[in-house]
Amino acid sequence: MINIEVQPPTQTQAGTVMYPPVVVSSDNDAAYDFVQVTLLDVYGRVLEDQLFGTLSTSPQGLNDRSARRSTSAPLAYSVFPDLVLSCFPGYYYTLRVNAIKMDYSSPDGPVAVIVASATTREIYVHEQSVATEIPSNEERTLLSTLRHHRDFGVPRAPNQR
Repeated sequence: MINIEVQPPTQTQAGTVMYPPVVVSSDNDAAYDFVQVTLLDVYGRVLEDQLFGTLSTSPQGLNDRSARRSTSAPLAYSVFPDLVLSCFPGYYYTLRVNAIKMDYSSPDGPVAVIVASATTREIYVHEQSVATEIPSNEERTLLSTLRHHRDFGVPRAPNQR
């Protein structure tokens, strides 16, 4: 199972890096080969060539009590630090995050199998710039933990150095 720990902003400007970055967690022993993000329109259709940045990454373990919620199992995190929507302004979109496991036993060669999915909240795309969204306290704590414990590539808010 995967969970979206840090949601994308509720609104963004087309062509700019979204903040906060999307962060996904999974059980550290889930053994996913990688996690991938795709862009969906309001009808649930995958939109190709309209989402840019880090679109797939391997989960990294973080055995830190401060980063956990109510679970006692260690978690692995996948961070998507530089996602950019280049789609039409004036519409809502969502991101679907898929946990992928490679099946090397297929007679047709290796096959990527989606074993878990989660969908973000809606993101409204504007043509003009929008204010940077402030993550919740819990999201800020997790982003700070990931930023300081390992190189997850977690960016600071655009107005911070």
